[in-house]
Amino acid sequence: MTTSRAVEVLPSPEQLDRWLHAQVWFRGRGPVECSQVTFLRDGDPVLVHVVLACDGRRYQLLLGVRDELPERLVHAQIGTAGDRPVYEAVYDPELTAVLLDHFEASSEVADLRFRGALAPRYTAAPVGRPFSGPQRNRSIVYGQRHVLKFFRELTPGDNPELVLLTALDSVEDPHIARPQGALETDLDGVRTTLAVLNEFVPLGALGWPMATASVRDFLAVPGDDPAAAGGDFAAEAHRLGRAVARVHADLRTTLGDQVAGPDDEAEFVSAMHSRLDAALAEVPRLEEFEAGLRARFDAVLETAGPIRLQRVHGDLHLGQVLRSPRAWVLVDFEGVPHGDAVERSRPRPAAYDVATVLRSLHYAAAQLLVGADDVDALLPLAARWLGRNRTAFCDGYSEVSADLRRDDVLLTAVELDRAVLEVRHENRFRPEWTVIPLSAIAEVVTGEPVWTA
Repeated sequence: MTTSRAVEVLPSPEQLDRWLHAQVWFRGRGPVECSQVTFLRDGDPVLVHVVLACDGRRYQLLLGVRDELPERLVHAQIGTAGDRPVYEAVYDPELTAVLLDHFEASSEVADLRFRGALAPRYTAAPVGRPFSGPQRNRSIVYGQRHVLKFFRELTPGDNPELVLLTALDSVEDPHIARPQGALETDLDGVRTTLAVLNEFVPLGALGWPMATASVRDFLAVPGDDPAAAGGDFAAEAHRLGRAVARVHADLRTTLGDQVAGPDDEAEFVSAMHSRLDAALAEVPRLEEFEAGLRARFDAVLETAGPIRLQRVHGDLHLGQVLRSPRAWVLVDFEGVPHGDAVERSRPRPAAYDVATVLRSLHYAAAQLLVGADDVDALLPLAARWLGRNRTAFCDGYSEVSADLRRDDVLLTAVELDRAVLEVRHENRFRPEWTVIPLSAIAEVVTGEPVWTA
């Protein structure tokens, strides 16, 4: 609930509206209302937590207010409250330290509840700084110990990341960053996750730059065998396959699975056709592959057999995995990007995560071909790298789970469905990259590696 003190810390509606509409994560268009303001620290600087509402969606912000804004925080300024600068507090280590204090004390501040399970400190509190990479949400990294992720857009209920990580931690799955706490409130009378606190993965290297460096090394050195290149990724792809299969198995153990009924299967296939309809309306180049796509979608009902459904990662790709010294670690278990609460928590075939990793491997193999003058020479090499690493990933997965079959019509259909979504996305935002998913679709339909540009 907004209080009379809110005017002391909130920028003017015009300033806030202008700033919000410049943020890539903000999807509102109408007027913005402040529905909740909670003071987490008074004085100079002030720290407040704010819940905003716009167009039926809710968002959260951490705001800092100072008498004078130091130069290092000027870039974070949103506006002013009276004559005091208001800024995004995630950039202020003095204020992010307050959040960690609340977790260590398991504080309750007005409507906010900090649930923490932190080991006692043996040194000074680590400095909290925002993660520098592009993010749909906002993560604060505390030294080598913790990562606190704030969900920009709020959905009533427990966030899938908290649910899945808690389940996996209960069986000591080695392929996750262990959960250490959560920030909660009530929205619409429902307990709602605002943020999760996880362990920091030391020396973790993202899978995407590892894979793309491997492709670059192979294409740069004459030779036809990816295994002979200095940066061969296949051993890591194999380990990643084992890790994904272990996570799937542990999710089945802790959260269960079920066999899809005929209505569920029909709905599953119908949704793939609907997504293809939407893509065809925007990308006419898909039309030549329409018949082949629909045939492979329909084959799920005709030949796939029973489909088992379970909780999965939901948005798994090479940018969502970290290679630590001990293992591959899967991160960001929030589910389908921009999906509602039901969609992000929906049980899916394990093939869904397998397919999105395979699509990511294809992107890694093909990204250097976009705009290249010598595509004809590079294409067979990229296909060779992809074939080796697809096989390695699937071999690793199969060593842990017997459910994966290379000729599985379900896996093929889900891969193609993901590629259709990619075509639509790339056509909107990176038209020159549309060739990558189009080429993947063309290869399945024609049986030959092709470059559709």
